[in-house]
Amino acid sequence: MQLRKRRKGSVREQIAALSAGLLAVSGIPAAAQDNPYAPVSGVQDNNFGPGAAYSELDAALLVYQEAGGRVQAIEPSANLAVHGAHGETFSLGLIADAVSGATPNGAVPSDQVQTFLTPVMLSGGHATVTGASGGSTIISLPGIPAVRQYTAAANTLPMDKGFHDHRGAIDFNWSQPLGHISDVGFGGGFSREQDYQAISGNAHIAQNFNGDNTTLSLTLNTELDSSFPFGGVPAPLTVMSGALKSPSTRDKTQLGFVVGLTEVVSRRWLLQFNYSFDSQSGYQNDPYRIISVVDATSGEPTANLYENRPNHRQSQSLFLDNKFDFDPFVTDISLRYFKDDWGITSKTAELSERINLGRSFFIEPDVRWYQQSAANFFHYFLNGSDPLPAFASSDTRLGKFSSLTYGMKVGFNLTGRTELDLRGMYYQQTGDGHPADAIGQLRQQNLFAGTKAAFVFLEYTWNFH
Repeated sequence: MQLRKRRKGSVREQIAALSAGLLAVSGIPAAAQDNPYAPVSGVQDNNFGPGAAYSELDAALLVYQEAGGRVQAIEPSANLAVHGAHGETFSLGLIADAVSGATPNGAVPSDQVQTFLTPVMLSGGHATVTGASGGSTIISLPGIPAVRQYTAAANTLPMDKGFHDHRGAIDFNWSQPLGHISDVGFGGGFSREQDYQAISGNAHIAQNFNGDNTTLSLTLNTELDSSFPFGGVPAPLTVMSGALKSPSTRDKTQLGFVVGLTEVVSRRWLLQFNYSFDSQSGYQNDPYRIISVVDATSGEPTANLYENRPNHRQSQSLFLDNKFDFDPFVTDISLRYFKDDWGITSKTAELSERINLGRSFFIEPDVRWYQQSAANFFHYFLNGSDPLPAFASSDTRLGKFSSLTYGMKVGFNLTGRTELDLRGMYYQQTGDGHPADAIGQLRQQNLFAGTKAAFVFLEYTWNFH
């Protein structure tokens, strides 16, 4: 999981991973959705569901907080889905969020005070100076971009405490049967932050067989991301500075597909299997993240360089999900395996148990385990006596770690048309903060910037004609 202000897109990747399922994307077939937090729909009566024309409104709120005064996020969202009597569905979703707090900048701790610089956009074009409570000072001089200078105390993980951002996003999806084809559809989305934007599109087709007990689906996805960081784009593996960088925008394109199989094995067993492929090309760096170069003997930082990641990345994943109905219990067991050409492999296992307590109330405990290996260019630091590698990043989200997420969802069927759900979860990463290659004073430091976070989902669903 991730949060920071380094590259904006990566902040949102972690929020997205946490909030997946707040709003159902009805335009994509179920077999094509790899969604660990998919909400259970409200109680349906005879006037709603297949063969009926109705609408469904979802309104949701995500509140996220990392331990130690680090990143916090508030994300309201809403989705309207209109269902036609012949299987047509149109959905429109809106998301807005605000993210702020302290986040690791990628440098290693030191037994001495460290000073860092980062470009910043000034509100209304006016310079401001924050005192000790903000931990930084903003410097604005004619002819150069505004720069924020901040310090990290000795023996503490360097943190940028000035991170804050807002985002707005919109997406839509259309789906319908077409002739003898069970379901076809398309969709798109747009997301904008202060220094990052994403434009996405998708198309899918699904066909039912075997008396509608078997569904095969294919979903195509594409995305164009644009990064235009404050102060310009830094040259990879150059020394951190407040000087103006290249002002040009850097783009990244993504192309991928998901092949899915859904099988109604029995009246009480639903099986889903997906294979996903994704290819990314273009600018993959976090333009604000740095990596320390340290003295080969003392381990003291001697320079901080901007990171560099490969321009290409291909990944594949397998996802298996089994849902078992043991009324009044519904058990969901899922497994996922991921691999990319950066050297990262990951394994995910999740177990949830929905327990219906009467017609109007249910609880759903959930636990999710995740483990990944490190990217082949991940380094906690660079040894000053070695030549610079072609690629290097100290982002611990690219390192080796494990995580555990656990919590509980509580749902109330307020009426036959409305449902209120509340989910609380806790997330914790564990990794090696004392690697064997640590040098000098680094042996006494904890180098793993793991994340501990709590988050709450509140969702309201209303079905209406």
